[in-house]
Amino acid sequence: MKFMPTKTQRAAFAFGVILVVALGLPTLAFAAPPSPLVPGSPSAQRISDLFKIVASIALVIFLLVEGLILFAVIRYRRKSDDEMPRQIHGNNALELTWTIIPAGILIGLFIITIPVMNFEWDPPQTNNSLTVQVTGRQWQWEFTYPDTGVSTLSEMRIPAGRPIFLELHSEDVIHSFWVPQLSGKTDVIPGYNNTMWFQADQPGEYDGQCAEFCGLNHYTMLIKVTALTAADFKTWMDQQVYELSHFTPVGTDIHTELPPGDATRGAALYKSQGCSSCHSLNGTQIVGPSFQGLSQRAGTRKPGYTAELYIHESIVQPCAYVVQGFTCVMPQDFGTKKLDKQNLADLIAFLLTQ
Repeated sequence: MKFMPTKTQRAAFAFGVILVVALGLPTLAFAAPPSPLVPGSPSAQRISDLFKIVASIALVIFLLVEGLILFAVIRYRRKSDDEMPRQIHGNNALELTWTIIPAGILIGLFIITIPVMNFEWDPPQTNNSLTVQVTGRQWQWEFTYPDTGVSTLSEMRIPAGRPIFLELHSEDVIHSFWVPQLSGKTDVIPGYNNTMWFQADQPGEYDGQCAEFCGLNHYTMLIKVTALTAADFKTWMDQQVYELSHFTPVGTDIHTELPPGDATRGAALYKSQGCSSCHSLNGTQIVGPSFQGLSQRAGTRKPGYTAELYIHESIVQPCAYVVQGFTCVMPQDFGTKKLDKQNLADLIAFLLTQ
């Protein structure tokens, strides 16, 4: 005899499939880094533990409510057009139950959330901490180590096992600093210095992003935190300090003579200096003009300027001439802080190939 499932059995099976998909897909999505459910710091561990408690309670409530809905649909369905299901008007015991239980759950969650919030707000008092100043701008993160003057873009290197204090500020709009495996989100607000802290348990790479929509290229504001061993971090920092001590910025004089440039090195600078965040190479408009075809039009922008001189001025004095239809939002410290003569020559050589 061939088995034929009833409508009730088919409905129960469909409900089960939907439930498995609804619960399984989010689990797979959060199963690997960068996920807050794969914590890499004491702070993220507490957030993860709290989330699991809240999610477990929510799952129980979801299953209970959906189960009761399914039960009511099957048990009290109308069996004929003339039948009216029995009506229930009020049940004091039931109403008290579904009022007291949710209130108790909320109070319980409040109680267990307070220690997590206090841990976030009260960083450890230690002389072993490291302070990093974080600047958010459209669309790039800059990390400065104030005790040394060392500065990096998009990637922050830290020693594992030490508290890291971040001083966050924005140069334009509201951003949000979020590295899921290390800590929760913290807003980065113009005109206001915000703070946060975390501590990476193990060496490794931790990816993050801006978590506040800040414009069309919000998606490019990625963060990479590289945690190193104490010895490796010291070696890296010593190298950065050495290079900084021997670094002479090119300055803002556009008639400064430059050495021959290397376009290959310039291509690397185009990425490492954050030029790609605002200027595309394929004609797409991001923030500033695209670099596509720059070598042909650069020599025609200003009378008496060669293409090389125009590009030189545009980098070290970006607001001296602004292309019609754009505004000057480009950082103005490339000549005073970020590029030496060779760097600038290499970058110009690369741009002249476009």
